[in-house]
Amino acid sequence: MSDQDTPFIIQPVLEEPPASEHSSATGGILLNSGNDFQNAGKIAALEAFLGLIVRDQPFDDFMRDMLLVVMKVVHSEAGSLFEFDHRNQTLFFRSVVGQASDTIKKFTIPLGTGIVGQVAETRKPMLVLNVEENRRHLRAIQEAVGFEARNLVAVPIQIHGKLFGVLELLNRVGQENYTPADLELLIYLCEGAGKAIEARLTLAWALNRTSGQVA
Repeated sequence: MSDQDTPFIIQPVLEEPPASEHSSATGGILLNSGNDFQNAGKIAALEAFLGLIVRDQPFDDFMRDMLLVVMKVVHSEAGSLFEFDHRNQTLFFRSVVGQASDTIKKFTIPLGTGIVGQVAETRKPMLVLNVEENRRHLRAIQEAVGFEARNLVAVPIQIHGKLFGVLELLNRVGQENYTPADLELLIYLCEGAGKAIEARLTLAWALNRTSGQVA
């Protein structure tokens, strides 16, 4: 398992697996939420994240599978996981579902530019009910891939307070728009995603170090 293709670097400190947090700290949130549908989505997504951490697959596939898990909970026509390049202060498409991935992955977004850039800069999520009326939306990307975004939601992903990237979902399926409840659920899932990414990178570091010592 190798994650050398990711530019995001964290201090590789082994910690308790996220499973322990799921059964204790997050357990109270799950039980007290009062929304059975959201609770089921949270539990299913967190369990899927835990399974992905130890799966032997490239980092890009890991990120795509996490995006698919989120999109299964909050049904959307398309979704993207952006990763933040700290050196260049830009966001790039780490994983894309439902769009022309070969074309769209050529784009990078400067910090503070567009909706995703603003979410990354402010570390605050954003729910846009009408994309056409939002001046921050980057129409150049939309026109290049031939995808019409009607509504969207974007949520930052952080690891120990440091920005890793942004999750963006486009065009809610099954209802007219994304709702505040969707946003609340995605904030929760992005917190879990951040912990899963950290655990994955830490595990890869530990395995690479062990392999080096054996060699």
